[in-house]
Amino acid sequence: MAPLSHQSKPGLTLKISDWKSWTYTDGSCHTQEGKTVIGAWVYHPSLGNSNLVEPSGAVITNTIERAELAAIAAAITHDHIYIATDSLTSLHQIRKQLLYPEKHRHHVQGDLLKILSKTIRNSESHTFLYKVKSHAEISGNECADALAKYQACHGNSLPAETTIRTADPGGNPIFDYSWLAVEEVNQQESGTAAPQHSPRLTYLPNLQAALQSQMHSNHKLGYANSKTGYYSYYQNLLPHVHKGISNAFWSMSKLSLQTKRNIFHFRTGTLFNQKHAVRFKMSTSLLCPLCQQADSALHILSGCQH
Repeated sequence: MAPLSHQSKPGLTLKISDWKSWTYTDGSCHTQEGKTVIGAWVYHPSLGNSNLVEPSGAVITNTIERAELAAIAAAITHDHIYIATDSLTSLHQIRKQLLYPEKHRHHVQGDLLKILSKTIRNSESHTFLYKVKSHAEISGNECADALAKYQACHGNSLPAETTIRTADPGGNPIFDYSWLAVEEVNQQESGTAAPQHSPRLTYLPNLQAALQSQMHSNHKLGYANSKTGYYSYYQNLLPHVHKGISNAFWSMSKLSLQTKRNIFHFRTGTLFNQKHAVRFKMSTSLLCPLCQQADSALHILSGCQH
C-alpha cells in the first residue's frame, strides 16, 4: 500500500488548534466476486497508530452504513473522545438512538446502535462526535478512508484489532429480526424431500428486484403485462403523438378534476364499467344497467343513450 500523506491541503482553513488530536473513522463497501465486503478503520494522527475493525455484518446488515457505525463504535470503545466521521447519516442515527430509542426497535443496524448508545452512556468522560467533509483533502479523513478501502479489498488477509460483537452467540446480527426469506428446498437423489427439523431460509437481499422476481415466479405478479391491447396500441401511437398536446388536458383550468380523471381512466382502460364489476365479482351481468346494452368504456362515453 502506498504511503499516506500526513499533511492536509495547504488552502484549507484550520478550524481547530491541533487536528492531529482527533480520531478519524471511516468505513468502506466493496463488491468482490459478486459478494459485498465491508471494512472499517480508526486512525489517530498524533499517536501514529490505526485500528482495523471487523464490522461483523451479514446479509442485509452488510452495508456501508454498518461499516461507518462500526468504526465509530471501535473508536468509542478504545476511549477516544474527539471523533471525526464523514458520515452524517451515522451521526443522525446515533443521536436518534440516544434520544428516541423507541423509534429504533426494528432498525436493521439495531444491535450496533445499542452498543454505541450503551458505551456512550457508560463512559466516564464526554464523547464529542464531529462531521467532516469527505474527499476534501482533510489528511486525517483521507487516511482513514484509504485504510478502510484497503481493508474492504484485503479483509481476509488482515487480522482485526477490534471486532464488533453481536447479541447472537453465533455471530448473526439479524438473529431476532423478521425479514422476508425464501425457503430452500433440499431434495434427495430419489426425488423426495429431505427430512428437516426446520426449513433453511435464504433472506431476500432487498425488497425491490429480488422480491419482484420471487413474487412473479410463484404468483405471476410483479411484472406488467406487455401483451395487452392498450400496451400495443400506445406503443404504436408513440412515434406519432405530440406529448405536449396529448397531455394538455391536465393543465386546462376549465376542466374539472373529475373530468380529467375520467379522461385518464379512459385512456388507460381503467374507467370502471360492468366488465370490471364482473371481474371483481361485484356483479354477474356485463350489460349496462341503464340501457341493457353491452357495457364498456366506449359505451359509457359515447354509446349509452341514458
